Amino acid sequence: MNQIAQVQGREINDILEPTLNAFVPILEANCTSIEKATRESHQYGPTDRHTLDVYCPSDPRPDTPIIVFSYGGGFYIGGRTLPPPAAIIYRNLGSFATCGFITVVPDYRLVDSGVQSPGAAQDVHDAMQRVIDNLPFPDSDIYVLGHSAGAMNMFTVLALPELYSPTLHPRIKGAILLSGCYTFEDMPTDMKDSIRLCYGEDAEAKKRVPLALVDSASVPIPRLLLGIGERDIPCLRPAMEKVGEALKTKGVSYGEFVAKGHNHVSLVFALGTGQGEEWAEDVIK
Repeated sequence: MNQIAQVQGREINDILEPTLNAFVPILEANCTSIEKATRESHQYGPTDRHTLDVYCPSDPRPDTPIIVFSYGGGFYIGGRTLPPPAAIIYRNLGSFATCGFITVVPDYRLVDSGVQSPGAAQDVHDAMQRVIDNLPFPDSDIYVLGHSAGAMNMFTVLALPELYSPTLHPRIKGAILLSGCYTFEDMPTDMKDSIRLCYGEDAEAKKRVPLALVDSASVPIPRLLLGIGERDIPCLRPAMEKVGEALKTKGVSYGEFVAKGHNHVSLVFALGTGQGEEWAEDVIK
């Protein structure tokens, strides 16, 4: 984490490469431990982007809890697997297996395919539905974890009435949403173009962002834990505070945390390194 403290700037373009350079060698050194989990890929829809990876501990039970992770990337980049030299990223989520969790990482369609909100969230929803309908974990509680754009996907899955599933949602016991930008007003500059492509610019667009979904929610929302990095993109803290106030007004149980020393991407890259994982260890407890 000392290297992260030395990274200058907070915007994605400033932090991504040096943060990768800091964590990838540590993750590769821990590769044997990370890859103890068995990884299987499954198709859940018609395109290449409708694929999910499942990371299982060596002896899963029918009630082994499941974590479903939705990655970020501003809705225009990202994947459950990344090209070298970042190929270990997101495979590190498999390290939750050592704590007794099954981890699911689905791909979803990006804006370059023409998909608009709630299309990406629909994909994540469908991946989760595929897991509970077809994989042998009938008694597993589900916890969702989303980062950045993935946090917005997960928020939409939880709060949009059209995505409510009576067989899925009652099994979701909690959500950890990291570094999400929950309002148009607080969008970082380098996300605005992709956000417009994803959400549109019509009068209905603002009704589809997470803050508006809280205000209009007509389905039960599980307990939420909202987190950001101490060195995160500056606009994300007011976004978290605004959605927190809306959740409080709505009577939704939620908590907040600021992860010491972390920037926007190190929150996830640190998993499996043994450094800067305290936020995840606290959540698991």
